[in-house]
Amino acid sequence: MDLLVEKLDGSRYYLSQYKVLITDFEESAPSVTRNSKQLDQRNGNIDFGGWHTDKTINITGYYRADDIDEEETLREKLYALLSDPDGYYITQLKTTPSVAMERPGETSGGYYDKINNYPSHKRFLVYTEAPELELVGNVNGTLLYKLTAEFKTMKLPYGESVQQDLDVKPNVPYIGRNFYLNSKTIKNTYRTNAGAKVTIEPFDSTTNMWHIVAAQGSGSNVGIYFWTYGNGKLPDSSDWSYGADVKGTGKIIQFGIQGGSKEPIIGAVGSEWSRISQTGHFDSVDSRTITMYFDTTSSPLDVYIKLPKLEFGKMPTPWSLAPEDPDYNEWYFDTYYNTNNLFIPYAGTVPCNQLEQGFAIEMTAKEAASSLSFKIDDTELTYSGAVASGDVFIFSGFSYTQNRLSIVSKTNKAYFSLQPDKPNRITCNVPGTVKIIGFQNLYA
Repeated sequence: MDLLVEKLDGSRYYLSQYKVLITDFEESAPSVTRNSKQLDQRNGNIDFGGWHTDKTINITGYYRADDIDEEETLREKLYALLSDPDGYYITQLKTTPSVAMERPGETSGGYYDKINNYPSHKRFLVYTEAPELELVGNVNGTLLYKLTAEFKTMKLPYGESVQQDLDVKPNVPYIGRNFYLNSKTIKNTYRTNAGAKVTIEPFDSTTNMWHIVAAQGSGSNVGIYFWTYGNGKLPDSSDWSYGADVKGTGKIIQFGIQGGSKEPIIGAVGSEWSRISQTGHFDSVDSRTITMYFDTTSSPLDVYIKLPKLEFGKMPTPWSLAPEDPDYNEWYFDTYYNTNNLFIPYAGTVPCNQLEQGFAIEMTAKEAASSLSFKIDDTELTYSGAVASGDVFIFSGFSYTQNRLSIVSKTNKAYFSLQPDKPNRITCNVPGTVKIIGFQNLYA
């Protein structure tokens, strides 16, 4: 093993640089202090709660020196490194378990050359009162010394991940690319079988769904042509997926390439919206017409269709606008980057309190509002002032600013704690982006 020492100015040192081989690294649990009071004539104590005070880390290592002069030089460097009143971070460098056990004499030499060290996921801000060096003896003409040190944590009694500024990203699914343009406001772009008496009209002036009506026994089956080669460019020998939302009364007997197999029979259309999809393969230009056929020989047809999507590949994805559509960027942000779709990926094992650890929340508004409500799980921060699109808020638990101007008097002065084993979900009445400044995971 090894030990990484990081000074507060950013300089880094390894104890192996001083010929020290670490053999033991032990950390204690955070010590607990309680606040209680005993009253006369009353059994027991009144408990006012407790808190963690510090954590202890003990290390043991050995180093060898060729003579007394070299040992004195190493001792001075170690004292200067570890006896720092300002404190420093220490990180355990663990030894990989890839070096197999072996019987004496099975192989010869090179054991320590095979050891690889990797850092722990946490570090500790510590100080030590006095590292101790003890002479073990003379080994093959060199002096062997034992190093022991007891470290106490400063500030927080926890292990800490390295601080970073974290852009909180939503869990955005892969949505694919829709080749069907203007699919949210579709118009009367359709074709039907020759001889079929059918009505196709927009259902609503805002959603513009296809509404297909046909009487029973109206001749041949009714088909609607969703997409043809002239509506976009998909290459030969390409896999495709097509999906649409449907509801109403009727029976779908084919959903696929015109002229292809009539299977599978999709079945009856339900009274509630459901998304159906089909996949296929383009062999030539002539086969590039995607259709949906309905049976009108045994029952009437009254079906609504909306939100068509054509995309590459054989894995249909949820509906999305085409990137070429003029309102694509706004739709994408509102759907997948709404502030209410954010979760903070906190991986610590103890709560990370904003007032103790010191992280800040930066929220950039993307819409105007008359007030702001920002929540992490059940803790809510409120601001009674106006919000404009582009405003930058920073909440640190004791300082609250809007575009760098203090707004403390207009807030409820709430502060946040990131909790282990909870979603730490952000809920906000204003869409925007969120960044955690100084984000850390804390470990008991």
